[in-house]
Amino acid sequence: MPIRDHGRSWVKPAEEAAAGEPASLLAVVLVTALGSISGGVFWTGVFFVTREHYRFSAVENLTLALVMGTGYALVARSAGAASRRFEHVGVRRLAALGFVAWAVAASLPGFVSSRLGMWLCAVLGAAIPGVIWPVMESYLGGGRHGHELRRGLGTYNLTWTFGTAVPLLAFPWLTRLSALGPLYLCTVTNVVAVVALMRLPLHPAPSHAEHAQAAVGREYPALLIASSWLLPVSYLLLSALSPILPHRLSELGTPVPAALVAATWMVARFASLGVMAALPYWHGRWGALVAACAALLVGVALTLLAGTLPLVVVGLALFGAGLGITYFCSLYYALAVGHAAVDAGGGFEALIGVGYMLGPLVGLSGQLMPSGFEERGTVLLAWAAALAGGAAASRPYFAVRRERKHAR
Repeated sequence: MPIRDHGRSWVKPAEEAAAGEPASLLAVVLVTALGSISGGVFWTGVFFVTREHYRFSAVENLTLALVMGTGYALVARSAGAASRRFEHVGVRRLAALGFVAWAVAASLPGFVSSRLGMWLCAVLGAAIPGVIWPVMESYLGGGRHGHELRRGLGTYNLTWTFGTAVPLLAFPWLTRLSALGPLYLCTVTNVVAVVALMRLPLHPAPSHAEHAQAAVGREYPALLIASSWLLPVSYLLLSALSPILPHRLSELGTPVPAALVAATWMVARFASLGVMAALPYWHGRWGALVAACAALLVGVALTLLAGTLPLVVVGLALFGAGLGITYFCSLYYALAVGHAAVDAGGGFEALIGVGYMLGPLVGLSGQLMPSGFEERGTVLLAWAAALAGGAAASRPYFAVRRERKHAR
């Protein structure tokens, strides 16, 4: 018998999901907010912890990021298979198990004070959410189509981007309490997330085949392919930039804590996702992906090459806007075309993992350049990878145009 709170069910029975009712958006957003705080620590804040508490060099941070990205990609790719193994007990329990494991991983440096403890914490803490986020995306998209799906994505995206920015914004205060304060915050939020999961049904709602098909525009499959190339490129640039950003800002000198300046790209990403959620006409069009690609390229170049802090901030803002547009487009087309299955979210997150894996290789290659040319080398390599990805992303566009020309 589900617990009642003011006449409303706190735990929705699985039968409701089976009947096709979408999971409560409020519940999805609550879990997402809590998990995103941990995500922000592990994909950005952790490199400040390793630099300031463990004295990691830029090369060590990039190597750590490489291993973290590899683990995330492998776990995300297997999320669909893992969810099928939990079908008899409920996919929600898979997410709960993931949050518990994530909480344990975040607390490891408190028990193992050596660098080994930090390495285990970072690698496990990066890999485990590879199974959590595809499940949450399936809860978000299950039973939602077209405008309802885009509206839900808008709320979801604004939630997780705000959540990931919290650790950087709170970093100065967290580290006053303890050098490992950001990691302990993860432990707390992940435990609370397990409780919040109880508002979700055991399984995501299935997609209605007819509604799903009607909501998929004729350009969607091609746009999905294009965005599937651009998404890993965006995270390649992010994961090449994040580990060396603390060192870059330290060289320039900032009047405020470096972590607050670094959060510029997160604020810009949040704003761009808000604009995407508000605008009704970007879906099914190619202009959004073109704008995202341009913002990413210019943004990363300014961030690493500009000689003044204001220009670096402009670069971070452009970069964040490009990340937000790319993410929104990619996730929307993945869920719309993939009918919100866990496999669709798993494939989407695996592409992010590929970017997280390749980005540090670009950064490491740049660090091997002659002294004084590290940033320029990183920019050139990142641009080469981004242009290659952009060229691949443009192929579906030209293929669609050729098909239409021959059909006339």
